[in-house]
Amino acid sequence: MVLTATIMLFTSTAFAKDGDNVSAKVKAAFQTNFASASQISWKKSSDFYFANFTLNQQTVQAAFNEEGELVGTSRKIAWAQLPLNLSVELNKKYGDYTLPEQVLEIMYEGQTSYQVVVENSKQSLSLKCYDTGEIKVQKKTKK
Repeated sequence: MVLTATIMLFTSTAFAKDGDNVSAKVKAAFQTNFASASQISWKKSSDFYFANFTLNQQTVQAAFNEEGELVGTSRKIAWAQLPLNLSVELNKKYGDYTLPEQVLEIMYEGQTSYQVVVENSKQSLSLKCYDTGEIKVQKKTKK
């Protein structure tokens, strides 16, 4: 359930501007974690609250459970911001693919991963990558 909620965080786009449906615990936790955030919008789905906001001039998403615990965060980062060992590994394994300018950085359960989509003339690959250099193909789509 938590994994499903986290996936929704990273794919959800419909956020409401008001925080009226957000519990006091969640609002307090958000303020503690992201005090300088601006342009905050909220979405509630199942047992989770999702915040979309701007922090340090970047759009960030965060998921909280009903107890106000931060479940995960995501943000888009530039390819150049990937850990060096990971970008080297991706270039080595997928150098014949078109590599993206941006990737999705996901923090979940204390672990950071990166969602990367690479393409060539035959297929598109959705990759889940870790700063250890580990790369897993999550989805293949033929063109």
